[in-house]
Amino acid sequence: MVKRQTVWLSTMMVLSLMLIGYYTMNNESSLTTTSTNGTSVATSTTGVPGSSSTSANQATANQTSGSQNTAAATGTPTTTTDWFVNMQTQLDTEMTKQIDAEEQILANNNASAQELSQAEDKLRQLQNEQGALANAKEMILAKGYQDCVIVPSTNGNQVVVYVKASQLSNTKAVELMNIVSQQMNVSASNVIVKIKA
Repeated sequence: MVKRQTVWLSTMMVLSLMLIGYYTMNNESSLTTTSTNGTSVATSTTGVPGSSSTSANQATANQTSGSQNTAAATGTPTTTTDWFVNMQTQLDTEMTKQIDAEEQILANNNASAQELSQAEDKLRQLQNEQGALANAKEMILAKGYQDCVIVPSTNGNQVVVYVKASQLSNTKAVELMNIVSQQMNVSASNVIVKIKA
């Protein structure tokens, strides 16, 4: 099972790198801006996985106050589709690296029993997280959104969900928060929904 997943992940990584190359060659980076048209969901166009321009408290404040938040990105792709593809590719590549690192420990004949046990636990955790991310994304796309990227923080306490939409009501944002909360096994208060038009 692990070997099949490794082959699949390696194939996905190669395809992702090919996509990055294609978009890099055909689209020069430029500044893009997005805004929420009266919606209460914070927006951000940061291009680094795990980064957030607002804290969970600020996002909650934005959701309750209905304020508009506009952010400019530097060095992001020229279209929203490019941004989602690049962001997802970065996340997939990072996940693949982490899985490969744990598999290397498991394949090491000189590893101690404790190292093997820790690597096995970490590998299982990564695979579960990978499956949960895929399920959550599939469920969000099934709601009719054109695209989304789910970015868990490095400590696993916070999850940022970027959806491709021009606006998002509070009800829809809460619906997305609940989906991610259930799939990722995190509190809904730790899920931040951001839109990118």
